[in-house]
Amino acid sequence: MSVKHFYLVAAAALLGCASGGKDPGTLAGTSYRRANVLSSQEISDAHADVQTAYDAVARLRSNWLASHGITSGMSNGAGTEYATVFVDGQPAGDLNTLRGIPAFHVREIRYYNITEAGAKFGIRGGSSGAIDVITNLQSNS
Repeated sequence: MSVKHFYLVAAAALLGCASGGKDPGTLAGTSYRRANVLSSQEISDAHADVQTAYDAVARLRSNWLASHGITSGMSNGAGTEYATVFVDGQPAGDLNTLRGIPAFHVREIRYYNITEAGAKFGIRGGSSGAIDVITNLQSNS
């Protein structure tokens, strides 16, 4: 076999192994898991015994519930150890708020680290990040 034929066969083999052009956001036909987003589809696909938003986060993204330490530097000294919860972009309280949100009302839950929370919610974003629950009840305006 000549060198020219070898290169041709090698090129064909490489092209044959190349990606089929599928959307990089999907793997094997299902959405891949993003670390900062928990979708209603993922909650449903997990077949988890999930009753509330808290149950879903605890089962599928438990690191969101971890303490991040109290951050100093807040002008009012009101640093929090845990993420602040927002529902449909409005302040809702601490992590226990998630226990009052039925899982079937959840469209998506997003986690924002301290920097992202500050950019999105301002000082209301808390000093340890934020969890924003987007519900099915939110109007599509």
